[in-house]
Amino acid sequence: MPRDPLWRDRSFALLWSGQSVSLIGSQVTVVAVPLVAVAALGAGPWEVGVVAACGRLPYLVFGLVAGVWVDRLPRRAVAAVCAVGQAVALAVVPVAAAVVVLSVAVLAVAVAEARAFAVFGDIAGLALVPMVVPRDRLTRAQGAVEVSQATAQVAGPALGGWLVGAGTAAGALLVDAASFVVAAVALAGVQVAGPAVGRADASARAGMGAEVLAGLRAVFGHRILRRVTLCTATHVFWFNAFGAVLVLHLVADLGMTPSRLGMTLSVGAVGGLVGALVAARAGEWFGRGPTMVAAILVTGGGQAFVAVSPMVGVAVMWFALQVYNVHQVPVRYEVTPSALHGRVNATIRTAVWGCAPAGALVGGLLGDLVGSRATLVVSGVGAALACLWLARTRVG
Repeated sequence: MPRDPLWRDRSFALLWSGQSVSLIGSQVTVVAVPLVAVAALGAGPWEVGVVAACGRLPYLVFGLVAGVWVDRLPRRAVAAVCAVGQAVALAVVPVAAAVVVLSVAVLAVAVAEARAFAVFGDIAGLALVPMVVPRDRLTRAQGAVEVSQATAQVAGPALGGWLVGAGTAAGALLVDAASFVVAAVALAGVQVAGPAVGRADASARAGMGAEVLAGLRAVFGHRILRRVTLCTATHVFWFNAFGAVLVLHLVADLGMTPSRLGMTLSVGAVGGLVGALVAARAGEWFGRGPTMVAAILVTGGGQAFVAVSPMVGVAVMWFALQVYNVHQVPVRYEVTPSALHGRVNATIRTAVWGCAPAGALVGGLLGDLVGSRATLVVSGVGAALACLWLARTRVG
C-alpha cells in the first residue's frame, strides 16, 4: 500500500475500501446482466439495449431531485441505505430465476430498481469524498478511487465469467448484492467533517425547485464546468451505444464462452489500472486540459479498435478513460462550494447519465441495422468527437 497520508486516514480508508469492494461486485454484474439476457433469455440486440437503457434511465428520472436530498440529509446514511437497497434489488434476479419467473421485463425492472438506489448512493458517495479529504488532496483521492475502478475492471469481469461458468449468470448477481452489504458496513465507520447533514445554511430552507436551479446554475453557468460536462455526456452517449452490443458481439459473433469473455475484459482492463496510476503525473507534465482532450480522443479510438482486437481495444479504451476521469471529477469540487456538491454531482450525473439510455437504445438499434461490429466502430468515432467540447477550453 502506498505511503501516502490518505491511506492513514481511517475514514478515507473505510470509504475507499467499501467502494472498492462494491465496484468489483458491480463489474461482475456488467458481465452477468447481458449474459442473463442473451444466454438465459435469448434476447437480441434491441432487447439487450432496452435492458441497458433501463439501467441508466433512473439517472434521468431521479438525478436532480437526488442531489437536493443528498445535500439535505446525512450523506453517509444516504450512501449506506442505498447500498443495502441495491443489494436487495439485485438479489431479485436469482430468486426470480429459481422460481422460474425470470423474463427480460423482470430483469429490466430489477436493474432499474438497483440503479435507482445507485443514483442516490453514487451522488452521496461522491459528495462524501471532500468531507473526508482536504481540498488539496482531492486529485490524489480521485486517483485512488479510479485505481479501485480500474482494479475492479480487471478482477470483476474475470470473476463474473468464472461465476457464470461455474453456476448461472443470475446466480452471479448474488456476489454483487453481497458486495453492497460490505460497502454499507464499511460506511458505518466513516467519520465526516462538518455538520451531520450535507449542509446547514439558509439555502437549505429553499424550495425543491430553487435548490435544483442552484445546482443547474452552478454547473451550466460556469463555462469550464459546462464544457467538461457536455464532453463527458457526449462520450457517455456513445460509450453506452458501444456497451449495448459489446457482450453480444463477443459471445454471438466471436463465440466466446463466459469465462473467456470475462478474461478478455479483465486483461483489457489492465490498461485502466495503468491509466489511473499515471493520470496525475500526465496532468502535471502536459497540463490538465490537453491531457483530458487527448484522453477522450484515445478512448474513442480504443472503442473502435475493439472491432479489430477486443483485448487491445478495451485496454486502450480503459487506459485513456481513467486518465480522463481522474482529472474531470476534481474540477467540480474546485469551482463550486461544498454546500452545493450534492446538487452539482447530481446535475452532472443527470446530464451525463441521462444520455446513457438513449445511447444504449441507439446502440441496440444500430446493432440490428448494421451489425454489432460496425456499431462498435461508429460508437468509437462518436466518442472521440466528444473532445471538441474541450478543444478551445482552458481547464485548470
